[in-house]
Amino acid sequence: MANYDFSTLNDRDLEELTRDLLSKELNVNFQSFKPGPDKGIDLRYSTVNDENEIIVQVKHYLGSGISKLKLDLKNNEIQKVVLLKPKRYLFCTSLPLSPQDKEEIKNIFNPYIQSTSDVIGKEDLNKWLDDYPEIQERHFKLWLSSLDIIKKIVKNGVKGRSEFYKEKILKEIKVYVPNKTHNEAVNALNNNHFILITGAPGIGKSTLANMLTYQFLAEDFELVYVREITEAEEVFSPEKKQIFYFDDFLGAITLDLYSSRNADSAIVNFIERVRDDKHKRLILTCRTTILNQAKNISDKIQNSNIDISNYEVKIENYTDWDKARILYNHIYLSDIEVNQKFIFFQNDFHWKVIKHRYYNPRVIQDITKKNNIIDSDYSEKFVLDILNDPKKIWEKPFNVQISHISRLLLLTMYSLGGGIYYVTDERLKEAFNSRINLEVVYNNYQRKGNEYNFALKELVGAFIIRTIDKNNIRYSFFNPSIDDFIFAYFQNSNEEYLQLLKSSVFFEQFKYRIATTIVKGEKRIDFSNKNSRKKLYEIFEEKKKLLKGFHSDSNLDIISTLIRLFNKNEIEVELLERINDLDISYLSWDDRDNLTEILKYIAQNNLVQQIKNLSELIKILSKDVISHYQIKSFASLIKENSNYTDFINDSKISDCDYYNEIQKNINDSWEKLSNDYMTDAYGIDKTLEEDELDDIINKRKEEAIQINKDIGLEGSEAIIEYEFDISSQIEFNKEKSKENDIKIQGYKENTRDEVLDINRLFNSNSKGGNLFMVPF
Repeated sequence: MANYDFSTLNDRDLEELTRDLLSKELNVNFQSFKPGPDKGIDLRYSTVNDENEIIVQVKHYLGSGISKLKLDLKNNEIQKVVLLKPKRYLFCTSLPLSPQDKEEIKNIFNPYIQSTSDVIGKEDLNKWLDDYPEIQERHFKLWLSSLDIIKKIVKNGVKGRSEFYKEKILKEIKVYVPNKTHNEAVNALNNNHFILITGAPGIGKSTLANMLTYQFLAEDFELVYVREITEAEEVFSPEKKQIFYFDDFLGAITLDLYSSRNADSAIVNFIERVRDDKHKRLILTCRTTILNQAKNISDKIQNSNIDISNYEVKIENYTDWDKARILYNHIYLSDIEVNQKFIFFQNDFHWKVIKHRYYNPRVIQDITKKNNIIDSDYSEKFVLDILNDPKKIWEKPFNVQISHISRLLLLTMYSLGGGIYYVTDERLKEAFNSRINLEVVYNNYQRKGNEYNFALKELVGAFIIRTIDKNNIRYSFFNPSIDDFIFAYFQNSNEEYLQLLKSSVFFEQFKYRIATTIVKGEKRIDFSNKNSRKKLYEIFEEKKKLLKGFHSDSNLDIISTLIRLFNKNEIEVELLERINDLDISYLSWDDRDNLTEILKYIAQNNLVQQIKNLSELIKILSKDVISHYQIKSFASLIKENSNYTDFINDSKISDCDYYNEIQKNINDSWEKLSNDYMTDAYGIDKTLEEDELDDIINKRKEEAIQINKDIGLEGSEAIIEYEFDISSQIEFNKEKSKENDIKIQGYKENTRDEVLDINRLFNSNSKGGNLFMVPF
């Protein structure tokens, strides 16, 4: 049985639900009443003989209680009903009503309420929802908030992300506005099993992705929240229903498109794998500009099928009614003062916001959050100023509402976040304490105790989010507009970032947030000015021996940072000296990326002849490979740089032992990785014919042999002799093919007069802009 408390619905949502249920129950067509002074009418059924045949009044009173409701009915509502003289009067509330409550309310409205059955409470609404399940499905926010559905969402989401907890989900559902955008995204995901949601910052990509995720968690899919595509591959389970959610996926891997991780191949292959599996769904989000940038970098992404399920969320897709409901929901649930909410209900100001050319859902969220405003500043002008320049929303909270120590922590956190979208507690604490030490030495700051915990207490929930996953604590910005604000802050004064670098602890504080050669579309602090670059070089020279990387060789990190930030003529002497002194016995994944980047630089800048230990560097790169993507990356490095191609080919004649060692290294790697590589083949989980599957396996073998040829090597025996259990795979595929494909439902919108309904939503007659009533 349905057991909704209707807390995710605002007053207008409840009114629409009541209209749909009563229209079905009584088999009459109820109409919502036009905007104007509150006359005690929310819904009306009229006949030729009586304009007020049936009048319905709907009162939410969520959180107010039954006593307050009865008092209001006696003091305010009964007089309105007497003036209307309806033939039949129905009263509806979302509150639970006892038989005694119903009798008292009937008596208040005597003789217009004919029986207690015309007093409708929470239990009655739930019974009708059981009787008419199609109405339950139509009211998306209501269905998604049911106790059973929420339990499923929390249960299936808890393994993936600690943020998937009941209170957050319900809050997000309350403010969400399902619309055409949701329906089109549902269709794309149902048809292709994956969706790439793109759009401008703040347009609603993550919110839409969350709602789609909730719907699949309600269908008993298990959530896998992905930070790197390798994580998805590791936990991919053919037997389970899984939904993979990769938020800002290209923002996280754009740098990897240049590296040995072959992130472009990995994501394209994984998409194809998901498309063929009825038990899998994949949701990706990224900014449109970053997608375009990634296509320019990677032919694999440019030429992939990723666009067949690319749904771009555009503000043009939002109707005025959608914008109005987004605004209304945020105001309705906002913690700002009532007098501040009033401005949206007076002088038709809601139309100025809805029609504003820079209307943006995230800005609406920001201007209705108490933490983001100073009470005395809140006015129509303030709202319009923020819409014109959204970064201003953070100016006063950043400059006035938080302490100097908290500002230092925010700026430090920004410096650490360029390569990944979160910062671990350990790294943030270490970098922040270093920053405080600088303040003590140079600015006479007096320590007051545990500044780190003090700053976190001030910032968590307002500027940053704390995520706890098992025993790991991570921090990320509350929303991307804070990242944008801090970028603009540093861009206006890179001297501030130089000050931060004087206390730097990690290489990424140099590598990811700044650039000395600006590329259009990349959000990097500009140090292209010769004087700025000189200061940057001096600080790096002072700090480089003390900096740390991600489980990586510091010498490789130093060289990588030098070639990223400085001109060849500025670093050539030091660069050659450092490269020639390299003595590496083992490469972590980050080391491998750094060394690949360094070897590409050497070839592109004609420095190969000056590298004395080139043979050792190439050899170590071929050794102990832990992913077939690394073998492909190594092959690309050799093939794309003729110096290295010649080097391998010449060694086959002039240094057989060396050539054989490279061949052995690659053979050993394929021995460990052949099964993962072969079973990752596109179509292997789908085909039902043995001959077709045999062709797929043979083609995959040929591709691996070609990878070896690109290096200049013979095919590896582990690949050539690889045997695949075709019959077992076919049997598995046949069983899976019998299962039904799970599809989620879209949102069914009623036809409406937008202008009329928007004015009714904001209780305006749109002539004098008079305020008749407010819903809070």
